[in-house]
Amino acid sequence: MNRRHFLTVLGGAGVASLAGIRPAFATEPTTTLYLNGLVMVSFEDPILRIGFPKAPAHKATLKIVPVNGTTRTLSLKGNGLIETKAISAAPPKIFVPEVVQMTEFYGPDVKSRLEKCPTVIDIPYAAIKSATTSKVTPDRWTFVRADTQEEIDTFRPRQLAEGMKLELFSNSVLKLDGGKTLIKLDSTQEIVSNYAPDPKDVDPNQYMDHFVHYMPYVDRPPAADFRVVPKKLTGAPISATPRVGSRFWIDASPLCFLCVIKL
Repeated sequence: MNRRHFLTVLGGAGVASLAGIRPAFATEPTTTLYLNGLVMVSFEDPILRIGFPKAPAHKATLKIVPVNGTTRTLSLKGNGLIETKAISAAPPKIFVPEVVQMTEFYGPDVKSRLEKCPTVIDIPYAAIKSATTSKVTPDRWTFVRADTQEEIDTFRPRQLAEGMKLELFSNSVLKLDGGKTLIKLDSTQEIVSNYAPDPKDVDPNQYMDHFVHYMPYVDRPPAADFRVVPKKLTGAPISATPRVGSRFWIDASPLCFLCVIKL
């Protein structure tokens, strides 16, 4: 459960215990981590790995929302990791059917090179309760080959995941900047990561143009040595003239959506 509901549930658990009833909903508290923007996620390693690829004009930030106190925002640079005391007998629950997966384009032999990203965060699976889609695009998308413009028939056209939501056990600590910055999850309600351009750098073809930034961090099989490009299927056509500074344009434009190397 989210930290903000924990005290309420704890109080209810106490009442149930006094009545001689063991509450079925008693569980460990969790902290929510949201992943937004041009982010790569790999489930193929012994740990969950989150990579922030090199992309001009993009800035990575973390918004830290404490259980008590003032929200703060940090610039995310270098590598980070989560250390946990959690011991999980079961794997985390993963349900992200809308997320773009590189295996849909390049097959099961595709591999990640996220260790080469300028910023990487490693999370042991024992620290993760679940991973779900946090938000989907209003429009449906497909992908085409960059060289031939042929649609990728192994990709299922759909509304795409704009972000991912990880529920992390709160008996964990996020260490950033070589351990110089510590974020204790037991005193943190949620963490929101965002990796996107400044509003002044928003482009009308942002998602299509920026998907290429993923490619240096993906090892494609020799038989699948081609690039793919997103193509919007529904909604209003993308204008060639961006309305920079307009709230309507920024909210309506396709931003950078995350991808998964392999589940």
